[in-house]
Amino acid sequence: MSAMSKLRLPAVTAAIVLALAGCVPGSGGGPADPSRPAASGSPAAAAPTEIQINKSYWYAGFKTTLGTARIVTSSSGAKTVTIEGVFQNLSPEHPREPTSDVLLTVGDRTYAEPDNGLEQLPEVPAQRSQPGTYAFAVDEHFVLTDAVLVVGKPVDRQAAIPFTGPDGLVALEPRPVPVTGKVLREKTGGVYLTVSAAEVRADEPLLHGQAPTGQEFLRLTFSATNDTAAGFAWVFDRDLHLRLPDGTVIATADNCSRAQIYPAPHATATGGLACFLVPSPASGEYLLTWNRYAKGALRVPVN
Repeated sequence: MSAMSKLRLPAVTAAIVLALAGCVPGSGGGPADPSRPAASGSPAAAAPTEIQINKSYWYAGFKTTLGTARIVTSSSGAKTVTIEGVFQNLSPEHPREPTSDVLLTVGDRTYAEPDNGLEQLPEVPAQRSQPGTYAFAVDEHFVLTDAVLVVGKPVDRQAAIPFTGPDGLVALEPRPVPVTGKVLREKTGGVYLTVSAAEVRADEPLLHGQAPTGQEFLRLTFSATNDTAAGFAWVFDRDLHLRLPDGTVIATADNCSRAQIYPAPHATATGGLACFLVPSPASGEYLLTWNRYAKGALRVPVN
């Protein structure tokens, strides 16, 4: 080998090493491969097709707990949202199906068409629970995480349940009122009511009623005691009145109040219920009277 060849060999070897180094992916030392896409951020996550709601609402004598919501394809090939729930019938007497007055909203879009093939609303016996499913036909604009279930007609108090987050939740959960005490019928005090519990709620469980928009029920459970020998000491709805914080006096609400109980002489009768429709949200001091005897009234403060 000549002296000239010996001098050229290291330069050739260095060129080969540099060329190989330029082929190392990510080295930045060589030209970009036109067949390889340019690097970018992480691919966008696919919109979820299933979500756990895990929220409850009270409406028309039912406590409903929502579970899993899913986007599925119906037998007709349409896009459908199913919402699983457990429906607890709070009525002590009457079986009933959960309300079908429901719809879904996503922003300013409304979805109210039920998928009858997938919807299952069972009749639930009194004081029992059954699983069931709401189902709605939706379109390509529907976003599961932005959906809100609206329950009830606009003329009545409506529940609203966002699928995600607490914002906008209107559960209509009953509120207990911590009050007990006596209501005298007259000055002698020989006949009186004893209120044992009170609550404010938007629904009427026994007959599956619902309060109108802007109102709610103030319900008071009581017993009646007759410490006299009088043989007629009936309690009637028409004899009970409630004075509101603004001074207005109202009578009991039809189809809600059930005050008729009879305490026999020297005895106590239980099971009375006085129910009044008051402006919502109930707040302030109310006065319960029997036979409009103001001095025998019971103060009912509602916070």
